[in-house]
Amino acid sequence: MPVGGKQTYRFGSFELDTQCGQLRRDGVGLKLQGQPVQILEVLLETPGELVTREQLRDRLWSSDTFVDFDHSLNTAIKRLRQALGDEADTPRYIETLPRRGYRFIGELCPETIPNVNTEPVKEDIVSKVAATMADAAIDAASNSLRHRRIVWWITATIAVLLLSAAAVYWLTKPMPLPRIVASHALTKTRFRKLWGQNLLPTDGVNLYFQEKELSNVKSVNLAGGETSEVQIPWKQALLRDISSGGSGLLFSVYDANSKDFDAWIQPLPPGSARLIVKNARYPVLTPDGRHVIFVRNLDKKVYQVDIDGTQERELVTFPDVSGLAISPDGQQIRVAVAHTASIWQSGSDGLDPHRIFTEHKESVAQGNWSPDGKHYFFQSWDGDRFNLWVASEARWWFGAKTRFRQLTVGPLGYGTPTVSKDGRHLYAVGVEPHGELSVYDQREQRYVPYLKGLSACFVDFSRDGQWIAYVSYPEGTLWRSRIDGSQRRQLTVPPLAAANPRWSPDGTQIAFMDFSGGNRQLLRYKSTIYLVSADGGGPRLLVGGERNAGEPSWSADGMSIAYGSSGSSGPEDREIRIVDLATKTSGKLSGSEGLWAPKWSPDGKYLWARRGLFPMKAYLFTVATQQWKELSTLPVSWPSWSRDSKALYVAQSDGIVRVAIPGGQVEKVAPLPDFPTTAFFFDRWGDGWFGITPDGRPITTRDTGIEEIYAFDLEY
Repeated sequence: MPVGGKQTYRFGSFELDTQCGQLRRDGVGLKLQGQPVQILEVLLETPGELVTREQLRDRLWSSDTFVDFDHSLNTAIKRLRQALGDEADTPRYIETLPRRGYRFIGELCPETIPNVNTEPVKEDIVSKVAATMADAAIDAASNSLRHRRIVWWITATIAVLLLSAAAVYWLTKPMPLPRIVASHALTKTRFRKLWGQNLLPTDGVNLYFQEKELSNVKSVNLAGGETSEVQIPWKQALLRDISSGGSGLLFSVYDANSKDFDAWIQPLPPGSARLIVKNARYPVLTPDGRHVIFVRNLDKKVYQVDIDGTQERELVTFPDVSGLAISPDGQQIRVAVAHTASIWQSGSDGLDPHRIFTEHKESVAQGNWSPDGKHYFFQSWDGDRFNLWVASEARWWFGAKTRFRQLTVGPLGYGTPTVSKDGRHLYAVGVEPHGELSVYDQREQRYVPYLKGLSACFVDFSRDGQWIAYVSYPEGTLWRSRIDGSQRRQLTVPPLAAANPRWSPDGTQIAFMDFSGGNRQLLRYKSTIYLVSADGGGPRLLVGGERNAGEPSWSADGMSIAYGSSGSSGPEDREIRIVDLATKTSGKLSGSEGLWAPKWSPDGKYLWARRGLFPMKAYLFTVATQQWKELSTLPVSWPSWSRDSKALYVAQSDGIVRVAIPGGQVEKVAPLPDFPTTAFFFDRWGDGWFGITPDGRPITTRDTGIEEIYAFDLEY
């Protein structure tokens, strides 16, 4: 057995390095992490022997983890087989013993790698050298005063060397990074926690969070137990922070009149809420409680205002902001930038804005400091789920690099890390995603399962109404089937991350978006458009390049595709373009500056597009006149054309409506669902999607995943 119990297993062209948890093929590392790697290690420990499903559950899942074990295990085995190029029916490596478990049947050539610590212990070496030199000096100087003086000088020199070595060692000794040693579920409600842009503020006794809907604020004791409701006066408010003494909660409240967010303080225990500043997104309190830091101006400029709403001033400009935090000493501002999946920071005075954590290889999202400011806990996306990481915050005069440690590796995804007041515990939302395809039943006046509750999203129907294309959830792979679910065929595999598939008018091809950019990181995405045959085969890249391309929409004759093109300089850096499929040339649609998400009517006479978010404006392009006109200033999303091109179905704040074309008259056809919705890629922001069946019924994906808040014990 090698030192440390770690080992490299080799079989075929593969090798598994259990020291770093990496599977390699012909020496090249594969993008496989978490459960699949852990399962492979367990199977390789006893080659040729049965490993039961119960043994895998006990080894990989803790007893207090709430998870669909069968689904998670089957998914992990499927991903493992994909990486190995193995087949369940004709296995070369992993054999399934039905209803019992699995065993490794390949030819294994184990080779151990000793886990030897090669870092020299400076103090021990110096001590040994010093002892040897001292003994020699004492022997040589024992018979004379001169020798005694030599001994004194040697001893003094050795003492100086020892002190210098100790000083260098302690100055260069890396700060210990914490690791998780235990965990348990803090809540057990199973309801979705609203954590996409929220924090989990704590006063040291209770943890505060939102659940199910924006008006539902809860608290739970850090020791666990039942949750309690916190009364707030708003229906649309995002919980952002808590005062240092726990006397009030800071909210970002949506104002329907201004179509923007304002910063408010809600006292604890609940009393009269107080407005701090208008037009303020992502507000956080400074550690001394005297100021509020917030964002405005298209989420680019950071401002500071006194707690009484006076003395407002601009601090710094960032490329984009999707989350904001300030260090415990009040000296640093740190923001998450979603479209580049990066973290930026500046001084609290706004000086020296720059990107950090550039050496971290995965996408990064928002995080929080430890109370002493020595560590920063953050989310990182590995292509399948969010994991929790920690980074050292120590800096020395000789410029030591930031060190990172991954804290969680499945089976759940985790987000919104918050550290306890003593720094010994970490709290985060754990997510096991799953969905249920649902359609509105007009007779029953409610949403009911569709296609037996298939876990899928982004459903599109062929023009003849006989076929559907959809994206599996949460895997993000494109499929097609008959409208009854038969004749299913998978059309894409990772790393492609599919969304918004669109059937060609003749039903032979499907255009879709890919968010992966080839790396499956998804937050550092570069969206492109692919075409794939409805009968299968390799997808073909249609539109790529430096700019993002998305929301493909077919012309009536199937000879061209309209799509949205966007750059990196903000919402105004957008336009609608049309690509000719015969010549593969693309041109801008006149007057489409700042517009996005085109939808071509089935008869080809109109093109719908939108501009902005707060407020969102809808525009209609008439092909015959080549003119745009503003159709609506109402907040609309997920538009779908009726089969006869006489109306658009869109989701609004109070329901699904039918907008007459070209007149714009609005008719409500269904309420919004009373359950949370979800969709691949958009679920990290708590968003879902909507579509329309050929007979005009709204369709969406019910979020049936499990979300709980977990407490982790940290050891340094």
